[in-house]
Amino acid sequence: MRNDSINEDKSEQRGCIIKILPFAVIVIIIFVILWGAGLIRIESASETTEQEDSAEEIITTSPSDFMITETEWKALQKEVKRLRSEVNQLKQGNTKPAVTHPASSTRQTAATSTTSVSSRDITLANYSHDWVNSEATVAFKNNTDRTISSITGRMIYYDMSNNMLDYQDFTKSVTIEPGMVKSITLKGYGYRDNYAYYKNGAIPTNPDRKYKVKFELKSYKPK
Repeated sequence: MRNDSINEDKSEQRGCIIKILPFAVIVIIIFVILWGAGLIRIESASETTEQEDSAEEIITTSPSDFMITETEWKALQKEVKRLRSEVNQLKQGNTKPAVTHPASSTRQTAATSTTSVSSRDITLANYSHDWVNSEATVAFKNNTDRTISSITGRMIYYDMSNNMLDYQDFTKSVTIEPGMVKSITLKGYGYRDNYAYYKNGAIPTNPDRKYKVKFELKSYKPK
């Protein structure tokens, strides 16, 4: 009797397995199809852990327990590089040698030559103005060894008692070679009042309308 009951139990277990087997096969086939289509992905525990770690890497600065993210660490590195670059630029700016440009040097030389002058460089060679003409003829002598291209000066007018009457500042473009004399024209003093240079004679009706001149050199430009 016992053997018969055992055989009946085994028969029932086999019948259950046979009934379940088709469903298991169907489930396996469906799983294989989904896996092949990429709808199901099998990941190992190690891969899952690596992905979670790579999502946000934590960098710990020793020996303290201060922790920052990788993004913050990169931002700090960029800021340090920027600060270093600014410091280097400041150092270069402080130690940069002064550069003298030829053009500015030439202008400085020219400016010096027009301001640092001697009263003997250019002198008054002749002056002429009668009471008929409104302009005076003025001749200058170049006592330098360079050709002059412009003169800036002052004409001062005196009466016959050496009392100052007036003055006239002027700048004239005139080319005078070394050691040569050149004439220009300037406004004569007191033309409306019939004044004349004392060497040219005065108007007969006003013989006292005479004046003298003095020339002061301010600057000149050499070629």
